[in-house]
Amino acid sequence: MKKKGRCDNCGRLVSDKEILFEIRIDIYAKGGPIEITKEDLQKDHIEEMKKLIKAMENMDEQELTDEVWESYRFDLCQDCRKEFHAKLKLKESGRTPRVFRHRIGNS
Repeated sequence: MKKKGRCDNCGRLVSDKEILFEIRIDIYAKGGPIEITKEDLQKDHIEEMKKLIKAMENMDEQELTDEVWESYRFDLCQDCRKEFHAKLKLKESGRTPRVFRHRIGNS
């Protein structure tokens, strides 16, 4: 039996006769309303930008990027896809289950 791939969650080899599901996850920094106060308008904005740039110089480029946007792709077997799907449906219904049971992405 030829193998199609491996489930990134449970690690099981998936045969070419089975469906291997792909899940993509994008994580974005969620913006919100900006409140500008009188104090904000009185700040030295050039100095604030210099401080921000200085702080960013000590950070890793990937760390800076991850603070704004991350993207992941995983392959799932039928069983893990069903479990993931069920947990998403629970979340949609207003409950708050843990979406990832265990090792997704760590195999």
